[in-house]
Amino acid sequence: MNKWLFWAVLFAMLLVTACRDDASPTPTLAQQIKALEDSGAYPKLDRSADLKGPDQNLNGVRDDIEAWIETPPMTDVQKRAATQKAIVLQKELVVDLHDKVAVQAVADESMHAKKCLVDAYNKNLDEAFNLSRKMDAMNTSTKERLIRSMKFSAAMSGMSVEIPKNYTCP
Repeated sequence: MNKWLFWAVLFAMLLVTACRDDASPTPTLAQQIKALEDSGAYPKLDRSADLKGPDQNLNGVRDDIEAWIETPPMTDVQKRAATQKAIVLQKELVVDLHDKVAVQAVADESMHAKKCLVDAYNKNLDEAFNLSRKMDAMNTSTKERLIRSMKFSAAMSGMSVEIPKNYTCP
């Protein structure tokens, strides 16, 4: 679910509950998010304080995002491309932001992963970019991760990336 749609649904839920006449208590935002996660309308995301989050099998993908990649109706090629994107998103959270060479390398990997997503979706830019944006939103599931992602973007200021020409996708 697109993060904007999530917030729109959440806002609508808040409006509906605020306008009710009954005396039942209004669920908190945390309770409403948990209800959406429990219903399957929103993925269950890790909200621990750790920037990287849990990665039990040490494959570079946060476990909650890996579980989400396995559930949607994606082809194996699409799942591999999504996994590659998830690995890059993790690297964005932990790269040394003062090392411009390392930041550039991660930015280049990110462009490569995006190109693989586009190829996995047979050049359907809307589907590929929607998935990419959804994964970006899921990767920033805590305030700390969102701030770090914004700092990565700031560290890229003035850098350029280009669409890879000679590349291979997993």
